[in-house]
Amino acid sequence: MPDSFTSPTQTGFSQRAGEGWSVELLGGLDWLRMGELLRAIVVNVGCELGPSRVQADGAIEFAMLEAPGQKNPRRALVKLAAWNHWGATPEVVQGFASQVKRIRETCRGILVAPGGFSNAALKTAAELSIETVDCAKLHATLMGLRPEQSDFFYTITTTGEFKVPSCPICLKKLARIDQPSTRSLRVVPSELVYQSSTVVPEVVACDRLEVMRGCEVTFLHEVRAREIIIRGHASGDFVCEGALTLEAGATMTGSVAARSVIVRDGAEMRGQTRIIEGALDPLTLQAVSWFWRCRNQSGNPKCQEVLFEPHE
Repeated sequence: MPDSFTSPTQTGFSQRAGEGWSVELLGGLDWLRMGELLRAIVVNVGCELGPSRVQADGAIEFAMLEAPGQKNPRRALVKLAAWNHWGATPEVVQGFASQVKRIRETCRGILVAPGGFSNAALKTAAELSIETVDCAKLHATLMGLRPEQSDFFYTITTTGEFKVPSCPICLKKLARIDQPSTRSLRVVPSELVYQSSTVVPEVVACDRLEVMRGCEVTFLHEVRAREIIIRGHASGDFVCEGALTLEAGATMTGSVAARSVIVRDGAEMRGQTRIIEGALDPLTLQAVSWFWRCRNQSGNPKCQEVLFEPHE
């Protein structure tokens, strides 16, 4: 974002009955509200906005001119990551960098991923000169505004159903729909092998889980497996019914509960470790019980194809 976004010079926000900006609030916003907030902040620091382009997955792109009154104003392309992939992986960063490179004029890229960036994604962004913005950086920006500005942005952003995502086609609010399924559980896969760096937003349950060497995998929800082998880097909360093994050079960050833990020479465990005693509940994975869907029957036929997973 513009320089004044990343270096707040003033703090303070007039809290109203315990309300106010928080990283959690920002992470739960409707993608459309997030896009409107980003554009409002850009205008507030004196930049000139170009038109926005909304994609069917809830991603938003818009161009901006920094210091538009100057002879050669800087151009930038801002992109808000798609709703179902708010956490950025190296592949997401690389795709956006390629998009920026195709622009004829000199242009810098700003990628906004409210779900955060893995360390590998941050490294890729630095190598490709892509600026990264997550909820923590956005929160610092908002807290650096004058109190009356923060108050105004907070009011317009949180009015109405600000946590319910909008349809990218017709812009009406999506409806919460129960998952039509006759089963209460999904089949647990026998093996999951991660061969590239990624952020995993869903709950994971399997017989055997393996993270390959050179990969960094961040699990946002609990991981449950009968056997876990880490050769690269993994972070999250892990429950292992059998042996959890960290091979040489591997690192694991977070909490671990396992029947046994094997840490090879050169591996590192960062966090809390607990040895499991006694029986555990059966290894099962709950089915997704609901999702967001557009119910605008009179809208564009493509509205019926919109389906968003819940963020929580």
